[in-house]
Amino acid sequence: MIPSGFGGFVLKRLQERNNKGSLHMNRSIIAILITLLATLAMVVPLGLSALSASQANAIDGQDETASRKPLLYRMMAFNDRIDTYQDELRMDFILRVKHNEFKPDCVDLGKADTGGKSNCNLSFVYQYVGSDNPADYHRVKYINTITPDDYLENNKTGYAYDGATAWADNHLQRFTVHKVINSGLYDYLTISIEGDMNIADKSKDPAKFVAGGHPEPLNVFAIVGDQNTALSCGSSSWAWGTETCSTFDPASMSDLQAQDRYSNITASLSKDKQMKVYMGDCLGSGGDDLQCSGPYSWVGWDSNPYLYRNHQANWGMVTDYGFPAYSDGTVGNINATAPGTAPARSFFVYWMNLRGPGNKTNGICSETSSYYYQWVALKDSQWVPVKELTPEPVLVTGQQPSPNTLTTTYGLQGMVNTNGAYNVNPTDPKYANTTNVLFATDKDGNPMPAQKADGGIDFKEAKEKQDLDGYFKLVTWPDTRNSDGTECTAVSPEVYSPKSAGLVGIDDNMSAAQKDTNLSAGWTIDTAFYKYNVPRPDDPTITKIQNDADAGLDASGGVYTSKLDPIISGECTPSKDEKHPNTVVLYGEDPTNPIADGQGTNGDDLVKSSDTWGFRLGEAVCETDTGSKQGGSWWIQDTNKQYPSPDPGNKYNGYRRYHAWVVESTSGFGLTSYFSNVGTAYFVSGENVPDASKFSVTVPHTVNGSLPTGSVVTFQGEVSPVYTAWSSGKLGMTDSRMVVSMKQNAASDWTPLLTTPANTFQRDAAAGAAPSVTDPTSGLTLSLTKTAASTWSWSLNIPADKFTGYNGDDETQTYTFHVEMINPMNLRSGPASIERKIDMTPTTLTIDRHDVFQVAGRAYKYVDGDRKIPETKGTLVHITWPGKTNSSTDVAVGDQGSWQATPPEGVNQGQFSAQVLSDDAEGSDAQGRFQGGNQSASVSHELDFRPSTSSLPLTGGWPLSVLRILLLIALGLVGFVACLRNRQESRH
Repeated sequence: MIPSGFGGFVLKRLQERNNKGSLHMNRSIIAILITLLATLAMVVPLGLSALSASQANAIDGQDETASRKPLLYRMMAFNDRIDTYQDELRMDFILRVKHNEFKPDCVDLGKADTGGKSNCNLSFVYQYVGSDNPADYHRVKYINTITPDDYLENNKTGYAYDGATAWADNHLQRFTVHKVINSGLYDYLTISIEGDMNIADKSKDPAKFVAGGHPEPLNVFAIVGDQNTALSCGSSSWAWGTETCSTFDPASMSDLQAQDRYSNITASLSKDKQMKVYMGDCLGSGGDDLQCSGPYSWVGWDSNPYLYRNHQANWGMVTDYGFPAYSDGTVGNINATAPGTAPARSFFVYWMNLRGPGNKTNGICSETSSYYYQWVALKDSQWVPVKELTPEPVLVTGQQPSPNTLTTTYGLQGMVNTNGAYNVNPTDPKYANTTNVLFATDKDGNPMPAQKADGGIDFKEAKEKQDLDGYFKLVTWPDTRNSDGTECTAVSPEVYSPKSAGLVGIDDNMSAAQKDTNLSAGWTIDTAFYKYNVPRPDDPTITKIQNDADAGLDASGGVYTSKLDPIISGECTPSKDEKHPNTVVLYGEDPTNPIADGQGTNGDDLVKSSDTWGFRLGEAVCETDTGSKQGGSWWIQDTNKQYPSPDPGNKYNGYRRYHAWVVESTSGFGLTSYFSNVGTAYFVSGENVPDASKFSVTVPHTVNGSLPTGSVVTFQGEVSPVYTAWSSGKLGMTDSRMVVSMKQNAASDWTPLLTTPANTFQRDAAAGAAPSVTDPTSGLTLSLTKTAASTWSWSLNIPADKFTGYNGDDETQTYTFHVEMINPMNLRSGPASIERKIDMTPTTLTIDRHDVFQVAGRAYKYVDGDRKIPETKGTLVHITWPGKTNSSTDVAVGDQGSWQATPPEGVNQGQFSAQVLSDDAEGSDAQGRFQGGNQSASVSHELDFRPSTSSLPLTGGWPLSVLRILLLIALGLVGFVACLRNRQESRH
């Protein structure tokens, strides 16, 4: 009575590789190891991030908390050579501050922090006069140039470039922040500073007139936190509204020092990177004793030279948002630009050269009418030529030299406006008569790809084509000649003619040291930014969370595991410098501060949300792995011992989300990558064994010899799965599956009936919910009703035709019904079973005798098609007699299925019927209650008054026919005896 089934399920569980072993060491060994570790800690500082062992709260090489002290991360450009009459402070650099110490929207876009009180937590002070009056300082205040995403929505008359034009308009002591780059608990601020200086113009000290300028100390202090009462000026407070202080003493910042609120950002510069001053007046009478500092490149100030928007657009230009058109009587008409493009006439170069050494007699090195320039950029924090603009240095000729008779640079601003070179269209009539323009062309004279026809420069094109970081600077070198036009090689070639010393320009084949040397030999005059970003280490990837099958993450980023202390592993990009490895740091989610959304796209906002990083679980060096797509791999174990109260740690029927980032150690500042993907571990243990006491099986039976149409065997019960389905955002756990099968006891295989699909048992379903699920293979439908928080009653209807193969043996009509649960890890619970006899075969009755003396017949069942077997002995045949009383008799089936009955007295004609009302197929239940059985078809016949032919002698009508025969024999004998006696009497 069972179709061919499937073999029993075989559970294959992979055994966990146990790499743990006992570690035995005596106290002396421990002492030696501790000593070695302490020694290493003193002599090998790694500069890696130190994070709290519980809540992630530091990326710092100092302590377990972030330092507030602002530190110079990198000086990108610095006008470290200045002429005393054109003495201006120009810097582009990256400053590290504690996360959220400074917020760029502390003032509105395009506005400066110049109110009566400061709104921003950052400013700079610097020495204004230099060593002649070291206590004279100026303050530098902030201008906001970062356009918020909702700026245009909230400012209907505003433009995205409002901040960029405000910076281009600036000619005061100001700084701007181009980008806030978060790295762990620190923010890296990309800053440009513009400020005036007033270094002494004259000196009688010959040491100050050396070629290439004399060193001049320069202190630039960065101050974070509240600015209003931060500083003192002499014995008084340096009020925020006061720009200058002539009696500032850095020692007065002792309170700030105690609070780690300031640093001297120029103190870390090497001596060759510090400022060098070119005296604006030569020393001497003008003869052979004349001493001048050498050729220098003009540094713009105020409106000198005239540029786009008539001020200092050339330094730290913000090109992210494009620029509006501009025109005036000096610069003419300048076109508007798209984001990433600098306008025409926004950059310049002008070289001046006072009388060279020995000028009076032979004009040695006195003429600077040509020069080189090259746009360079950062790529992965390394300097490279901008290949879309100036892949090699460009020689520009045609600049008008300063008259050889000049011995001072005072008042020469008119000369720079007239003779300076600008990024303009060389075919413009205004510049048609000079070759002294900054217009980059290829060898055939065609504009380079990033060179716009009107003179504008497309930094967006350059960045995207070359994958640059987004910072650009123009470096220029003099090409000084003797008065007769010959190359100047006699005096300080690194100053007068760097080309002859191999110091002009950079290329990809140079070492980083050579690039730095050549760039330092030049003058940085123009700089620009386009979507600059500090290159972070590559994000790591979480690929696996340990479980019994060592499986990778599924499509949703999750893994089901029975391990509460799983190993999390993945891929990473190793450091190029083995001495400064990349380190992967793993975090487990703090449920009270969930990992922020947007992990898939990542970005600054995500990593800035330090309260959502989670708990720091450990770190591991990114090891080289040739089998990894990223070139490296890592693994870190969540020991489940690092979750501080009230977090309960990893628990079964719960989950933990993980993410990681890489911390580099090359820079010493511990820059982090963005976060990895999120991997989720769903912790799964065994499942509840279903309660077999709640099982029941209801069997249908035949009515009048046939099963009613649609008859089914109903299997019912209850189930309380441990793992129910739930979802929340991108999270969600699937439920355990219920598997129902049955087996005919005479068979060896189980027949699968139904397996519930995912999400059948919904955690959030309301009590009373009544879902149903259908097995796609068997077509059977399971009806469920949720009766409690995690309990469902269920009912499965199994068509009667599933029960075949009855051959008369009870084992072939007895079935075992089997239920088990399979948890999300495919681990099975123990099975629960119920056994039940499934008898749906009706009795077939025959009537073999039907006279008034007796009715009789046989009862049997058809099995295996047309084979007959006797009905079970004792089965009752119900006989209904003819007549008005409809009396009846129940007789039991005897041996070989025979049955018989004697009609009641007085019943001698009419039709009687016989039927098995119930064959008691299931017997009684545990309480002795009758369970019902199959009903046969009714058979009937007319009672015969005379014996039927079957009652004649030798036809089986015993005992009446036998008595009649004996009576006839007796009568015959009597007659025979009488005849013999008569014969004898007649003889006598």
